[in-house]
Amino acid sequence: MPKIFKQNKFALLVANILIILIWITISSFLINLFQSENAPFYIYKISSLIRFLPPIWVTWFLWIKRGGLKR
Repeated sequence: MPKIFKQNKFALLVANILIILIWITISSFLINLFQSENAPFYIYKISSLIRFLPPIWVTWFLWIKRGGLKR
């Protein structure tokens, strides 16, 4: 992890928010590009997982696993 994130929690929070916003924007665009109107319901559920699970994992990794709150 870069030194600025180890010293500054605000920089880590801003980076986390930017990563989430970028991921949701790109994944929403790509999913809407390839998804059709008459797709089965499970395709919508899988697309929700693809859209929202990686940001949750990134947040968990940065703040809990790396000890972002303990510093």
